Amino acid sequence: MTKQDLVDRLSVGVGLSKPEVQAVVDGMLVLVMEAVSGGERVELRRFGVWKPVNRKGRHLRTPDGVHEIDLPDRPTAVFVPAAEFRARMSELRQRHPVH
Repeated sequence: MTKQDLVDRLSVGVGLSKPEVQAVVDGMLVLVMEAVSGGERVELRRFGVWKPVNRKGRHLRTPDGVHEIDLPDRPTAVFVPAAEFRARMSELRQRHPVH
């Protein structure tokens, strides 16, 4: 599902125009990005949490084994689904097992 699909479905579901819904969706995404990039945790009950984390640096070798690269620590964001979200995914896996 794309952002536009989300806007289309929400527009029908809540009875607002697509431009109004687009503004709300865009505004929410900007707020989440600003909060998480500013070090805040964003929690949407029954959906999940976005939180900033610091990825530890790593020492890598290129596939040919000749060159070595040191990647420094770096900030990133992670999404942790809520229990209800995980339960729905579990139901999906039961209906459609992956082989």
